[in-house]
Amino acid sequence: MRLLERMRKEWFMIGIVLAIAGAKLEPSIGVNGGPLMPEITVSYIAVATIFFNSGLSLNTELLA
Repeated sequence: MRLLERMRKEWFMIGIVLAIAGAKLEPSIGVNGGPLMPEITVSYIAVATIFFNSGLSLNTELLA
């Protein structure tokens, strides 16, 4: 049960590791001009998502 709790807490890092493993297995999906359009998604969407998720994890009591 502790492993499941740990996985829930570290879901973002697990997702990053899975994304890296997927890129290693099938790199043609992420090439420039490919189906994911990394020239757009990495520059704008991925960076914004990472900062948004980081902001959600902040303790609001400490910010006030």
